[in-house]
Amino acid sequence: MEVEACAVCMQPANQRCSGCHVIYYCSRDHQKSDWKLHRGKCVPFKVCENALLGRHLVATRDIKEGVVVLKELPLVAGPPQITPPVCLGCYRTLDLFGSRECVTCGWPLCSDKCGESQAHKPECHITSTRRGAKVSVKTFHQPHPTYQCLLVLRCLYQRDSNPDVWKKLQNLESHCEERKKTPRYEEDRVAVAQFVRRFFNLQDFSEEQILRVCGIVQVNGHEVPVTEPPHVAIYETASLLEHHCRPNCSKSFTSSGGLIIRTAEPILKGQHLSICYSDALWGTANRRHHLSETKFFWCTCERCADPTELGTFFSAIRCKNSLCDGYLLSEHPLLQGTPEETPLNSGWRCHTCQVMVPVSEVMETLEKVGRYLSSMEKGEPRSCERFQEQFENLLHPNHFYLTDVQLALAQLYGQDSPEGLQGVGDKDLQKKIKLCRKLLALVDHLVPSENRVRGVLMFELHAVVAEEARRRANRDGMNPGEFRDRLLESKRLLTDAAFLLQYEPEVLPEGKMAVQARKNLEDLNILLQNIHVTIGDSPI
Repeated sequence: MEVEACAVCMQPANQRCSGCHVIYYCSRDHQKSDWKLHRGKCVPFKVCENALLGRHLVATRDIKEGVVVLKELPLVAGPPQITPPVCLGCYRTLDLFGSRECVTCGWPLCSDKCGESQAHKPECHITSTRRGAKVSVKTFHQPHPTYQCLLVLRCLYQRDSNPDVWKKLQNLESHCEERKKTPRYEEDRVAVAQFVRRFFNLQDFSEEQILRVCGIVQVNGHEVPVTEPPHVAIYETASLLEHHCRPNCSKSFTSSGGLIIRTAEPILKGQHLSICYSDALWGTANRRHHLSETKFFWCTCERCADPTELGTFFSAIRCKNSLCDGYLLSEHPLLQGTPEETPLNSGWRCHTCQVMVPVSEVMETLEKVGRYLSSMEKGEPRSCERFQEQFENLLHPNHFYLTDVQLALAQLYGQDSPEGLQGVGDKDLQKKIKLCRKLLALVDHLVPSENRVRGVLMFELHAVVAEEARRRANRDGMNPGEFRDRLLESKRLLTDAAFLLQYEPEVLPEGKMAVQARKNLEDLNILLQNIHVTIGDSPI
């Protein structure tokens, strides 16, 4: 049996760090003395590598659901490649009258304070020392070509100013060979690589070096929603999380742009840690196309390979046979949209009557629904209801288009009433309850990592369950014990919502909802205690 060595004195050791299960100590004293050094490395995963996945993260111990496994600040952050002019300190949208030029470099900012921020330093330094002339931005409210290079410019700045960050960036995947086969590569050569070398006089970087950084940004960039508009950030360790369309980890952001990764379900020792690089609430064809276009691989995970998407029929449409109640599913979902797809291997087949329909006919149907969805007013309940009525006989009840509209509708009931849920009619109240329960069951099964979606649905459901109980008590004289049971259900939902949303920053709606959830919990506990006093049962 192999004997482990103490991390401090290298003597035989049998006391394992309970956090990472990797480091051993010979005594409690040595563990305490090493904590300052070990603390930053004490994570419940290790970096592994293979030919298929490259570098990836593997759990070093069993990890419970909801555990924070990684907190990380970005290596580099900046505006997205396609953006109208934004402040380069805080990323706020600018206009001609609400902006001011940086006195050093000319880039537009929202305030003098942002001009002094560390975020703005890279382009300010390069513009003033290498270009030798100020930048002039006069066109606002539409994508500005000069901004295409900004995040790349901030990465290039690290080579001379922060070699450690530059080395970490260079260790990330760029998929340059795959990108060379796309039109985007040549577009970046002209709009970014050649532009940066000419406009900023950065001749000491070759086009290939700059194009590699373009790939690093595109492959590893995370959209950070804590600013309006969102910005993009690159994180070192989080870039090693592999993709899965039913991932076992979720991500949140701090108000300052830090990243928080926590487990969405129990993870066993040896399992890979994963997040979703696309939108997990899109259908398979949409997710895989997006991943191919932006991350340069075709996903083959269990969800993508299963035509039913784990039994949910999330992409299914109604069978074209009028005598059949079945649904059409892709025969070969891993071929659809790929270069290997042909008319012979791309059909959709009914799971009941086995009728076959060409993929072109299915796509035509879905494009029609998609166009309608894009043009409709999703902020109005009746508009969402009309969408349901028009397409519920064409799409499976769980279809991602219907789910998208229903997620909006579940929140809209009660929003347009000055009295909130108390102003909602009984019929709409029941619709909201039914929708929330249906959507929660679907999301819990298909993508339990969607903490924000699940938390919002639980918050909405807790409120409507409590409101329904209040109405029944006032109208039908519900006995205190039954009323208490309904409030306990509301409390359970609210507790779960607060848990799921606890790491959302208050700059986001979900963060504000988390604050409200904690307040509502206090109020519910007081109400339940009063009921306990009234009916004399055991304390809650």
